[in-house]
Amino acid sequence: ADADADADDTGTGDDPLPVDADGDGFSEEDDCDDMDDTVFPGADEICDGIDNNCDDVIDTDAIDMGTWYADTDADTYGDVDVSMMACDAPAGYTADATDCNDTDAAINPAADEICDDIDNNCDDEIDNDAIDAPMWYDDYDADGYGEPDEYFAVIACDMPSGYTADSSDCDDTEEDTYPGAEEICDGYDNDCDDD
Repeated sequence: ADADADADDTGTGDDPLPVDADGDGFSEEDDCDDMDDTVFPGADEICDGIDNNCDDVIDTDAIDMGTWYADTDADTYGDVDVSMMACDAPAGYTADATDCNDTDAAINPAADEICDDIDNNCDDEIDNDAIDAPMWYDDYDADGYGEPDEYFAVIACDMPSGYTADSSDCDDTEEDTYPGAEEICDGYDNDCDDD
């Protein structure tokens, strides 16, 4: 009888010791994959398509899940205020959170800024460096006709003070000299007709 008891204690009798093939501290009865020492009850779940913690659910509450942002307008830029955690991007979500208007696909960080009183490219500035901004010409003498030299011109959506859209002034230092002005006998080309 004593010999049988000793045999049971060493696992060579009728009740063998539990097998832990991967050496992770959990027997094959409790371990859902006894060939992988990173898989066992209580292990951290990670995004790898495997049930790491043996809860019969794959990648649930994984510690390395990414944050995904709602992309309602499908422009690949998401709304920082609407997000969710997941291993892979859910439908309608993106990894980028820089959209400033997620209801309009034409408004995003890669959009061209245009003259429309809207921040099209999400840089927190309205109509700056707009691609359709016109050139305005310096009207030093305030006669409504500007200096044709573009060196003195500016590009902006709205006309700045002291500028005009017309660049046909032949002498922007004389308010009586401009296209259409009355020509008088003073030795100057008053009406800018080159005569």
